[in-house]
Amino acid sequence: TKFGVDLNYLPITATFTVNYGGVFDFGGLAASTLGFSVPGLTFPSLSAVQAYGAGVPSDFIQGLGSPSDSFHNIPIGAYWQDSWRARQNLTLNLGVRYDVEIPPSFPAPTGLAAVGYNFLGIQKGIQTDTNNIQPRIGIAWDPKGDGKTVIRSSFGMFYDHPLLGLYFLGQASDGSTSGQLAFAGTGGCTTPGDPGNLNAVPIFQGLLPGAGGSVASPCSPTLNPAVLNALNYAPNQQRFTCAASGPACGVALPTQSVFLNQNYLNPSTFLPLGFQPFGYPQGKNFVYAYAQQANFTIEHDLGGGFALSLAYNFNGGRHLNRPINANTIRGDLMVLNYDAALAAGQTPSSPFTVGTGTLPCGVGPAGPWVNASLMNFFRPSGLNPSIAAALNAAGAGQCVQLAEQIEAKLAPQGFNANCNPTTFANCIPFGDMDANYSNGSSNYNGFSSNLRKRFNNHYEFLASYTYSHAIDDSTDLQATVTPQDSYYPQNDRSTSLFDQRHRFVFSGVYQSGKLSGSGFASKLFSNWTVAPILELSTGRPFNIITGNDDNFQLSSLTGRPNIVAQSAPTNSCGYPTVASKFSPTGFFQEPCFLNVTPAQLAGPNGLLYLDGNLGRNEGTQPWTAFNNIRFAKTIYFGERISSQFITDIFNIVNKNNTAAVSPLFTNAGQPTAAYDPRQFQFALKVLW
Repeated sequence: TKFGVDLNYLPITATFTVNYGGVFDFGGLAASTLGFSVPGLTFPSLSAVQAYGAGVPSDFIQGLGSPSDSFHNIPIGAYWQDSWRARQNLTLNLGVRYDVEIPPSFPAPTGLAAVGYNFLGIQKGIQTDTNNIQPRIGIAWDPKGDGKTVIRSSFGMFYDHPLLGLYFLGQASDGSTSGQLAFAGTGGCTTPGDPGNLNAVPIFQGLLPGAGGSVASPCSPTLNPAVLNALNYAPNQQRFTCAASGPACGVALPTQSVFLNQNYLNPSTFLPLGFQPFGYPQGKNFVYAYAQQANFTIEHDLGGGFALSLAYNFNGGRHLNRPINANTIRGDLMVLNYDAALAAGQTPSSPFTVGTGTLPCGVGPAGPWVNASLMNFFRPSGLNPSIAAALNAAGAGQCVQLAEQIEAKLAPQGFNANCNPTTFANCIPFGDMDANYSNGSSNYNGFSSNLRKRFNNHYEFLASYTYSHAIDDSTDLQATVTPQDSYYPQNDRSTSLFDQRHRFVFSGVYQSGKLSGSGFASKLFSNWTVAPILELSTGRPFNIITGNDDNFQLSSLTGRPNIVAQSAPTNSCGYPTVASKFSPTGFFQEPCFLNVTPAQLAGPNGLLYLDGNLGRNEGTQPWTAFNNIRFAKTIYFGERISSQFITDIFNIVNKNNTAAVSPLFTNAGQPTAAYDPRQFQFALKVLW
């Protein structure tokens, strides 16, 4: 019997730096969205490349605050293990491990940010998880005691620790002292002096006033000089900076920027923002992930150097990290607001532009409608306090009152109806808050068989086959971020991106050794090594997407198409059916909000009518075959010196193995990358 205790104290220092330079996105643009017109001329629609050439981005995203941070994380672990031979043919292995971490501590959100964090159920940082007890047990049993057969089984729990990058995201993008800015594009320069000129197009074209009010242009919005200075716009960099003195943001963040610390709500630097700052916090009560692993294996000696192994493996991931937007847009309410505006005679181009003209609200046959940005695009956080204050100042207080009445009716559904647009008390100054939660899960079930031949008679080999299935609802931070619908994240549970249903691998080694005789043939065929390896695998899944945020949750990389019949007509958005082998019916169609009725949206689960009905990861990449071989010839020069001539051939049959495919439903599965073609590698080794 052995007894052991080990205690590890290992402080980890992490330093992170990110680029807060900003990202402009360009997409195809219809002529009606270009933001300008010339009498007598008709402008064509633009492709994404043409939009870039014209300087018309779709949006602009930029981080602002401290782009670097350094902190300590201290993991401490202790374990006990014991091996007990209960009988001559039965051995038990027992153990338990305990892990605890002392995570970094960050300043708590203050002011309006704290109100938002509490209401949305999010936090900054991760608290210490103290219940990480991990039992382990293993059994090895020889039923007959003859050493021919052994049965092994084991179970264990294994705790993970959160990625240190999560701590940094929560600190560097908290939506207040630091955060992310979003500016819609395609607005261009409208009326000179219009506050709406603060959008992605003038930002990209360098036409906003810079630090100190320089670079004035017709695009300059008419703003208080203090606000213009607080923009801290750098025209040559096409971005905003923390302070007028330069782009650097120190640890002690300056408060000059209108975008930090809710300064856009301060009277001296008041600025209406259609899209409020957003961030990357953590969900409340974030806990550490763990895996439950179990194994059952039977190994049998078949004689003659052959052995067979049959095994079942289970791995269940619990409390896995997955990002979910805690303050995402309610698309059903956006469309109902749009429908009400249409019924009242308004002509908004989309649910996002309702109330952006001269009339910001109204009541029509289908009920009230209000400016979409005033409602913060119907996010749970409630009114956009800056738009509400601007409308009050412009004499449109009746629109704010109408919005407050709408929110009062939505309060039972979890909406904030307590924002005071005069004092900003209980207002939440956030747009999207892509929070990292610990409520993901996964299951892996696998059966594997191995037939191996020990080396004798000049050869050995190993043949392995695995049948497995992996299911999860979120793979990791490298996967596409939020679910298709953050209100229904459970609908994203599906086959994992890394699932590989069938996998066969054969590897072997043949050595000719020294043949008898002293003739040329004996020397030619002596001391050869031939080592082939073959892997045949079914393709891994991929997620099929539309590339548009059809449900208005601003996540174009997660929207999925609808499965429709071949006879389905072109829908009201102009989207035709698209043939695809990945559709159960053979056809896809992009979802269109115009084909969803108000009754459907107002009914139970109305949001789901805006989502694509295709499941996550429903595409499958082509199968792969990797086939390599090595030929090696050893020549001896006396007793101490030898040389080895080696030829390696990779992908012998030169099969085109697809490495990546297009996820867009219009050409889903079209290869976009491939593994290497046939390659030869030659080497010479001299041994002495």
